[in-house]
Amino acid sequence: MLIRYTGHACFKVRDNTTGYSVVFDPYQPDSVPGFHRIVDTASEVLCSHDHFDHNSRDSLIIEPAENSPYEISFIDTWHDPEKGALRGPNRIYIVTDKRTGERLIHYGDIGEVMDDLLTEENMALLKDADVALIPVGGTYTYDADQAIELIRRTTPKVAVPMHFRTETGFFGLSNIGSIEDFLTKAQKAGIRVNISKVSFYDTEAYDLEDCILALRPQNV
Repeated sequence: MLIRYTGHACFKVRDNTTGYSVVFDPYQPDSVPGFHRIVDTASEVLCSHDHFDHNSRDSLIIEPAENSPYEISFIDTWHDPEKGALRGPNRIYIVTDKRTGERLIHYGDIGEVMDDLLTEENMALLKDADVALIPVGGTYTYDADQAIELIRRTTPKVAVPMHFRTETGFFGLSNIGSIEDFLTKAQKAGIRVNISKVSFYDTEAYDLEDCILALRPQNV
């Protein structure tokens, strides 16, 4: 399972053997500061919800493919702690490699009360994932502290932060928390953070071994 971070909450997962690919939460052109418009292909596109920075299905050229190597399941949740009254629904996607059992979770814009999310039934799908893509910026999603608590309670092998801004470089929505704040808190909480690789959008995807941040600047 090869993973590339496009920006914001958008990732591309590709099977290196078949070429089958899944893109999560593509943002609309010019909707997230610092990131180019998305120009890419995918076998299928999965959107956690229908907000402008997560629902740009038309940005992808769909290349139909048979015999997906992935089993895709989901958990319907809420975008806010008031059961959708503020921002509506959110869908968590779980992608499992049918051959290896490797499991990746994309949490979308999770904002649901954590105790409501982590029921016994849901924990069967969420606990001990190989890779968890988790929002950390707050305002619309879990913030840094909540993301760290989610990591503690679900114990993924690798947790990758998303949906943040940077304190320099003008990446991300201005009213959400910074990646620097998350990294500082994660390290204080004893979570090992290794920014080991950076991948620009138009390069080959890479294997995800540790916590990876990949930012693609404008006008490249």
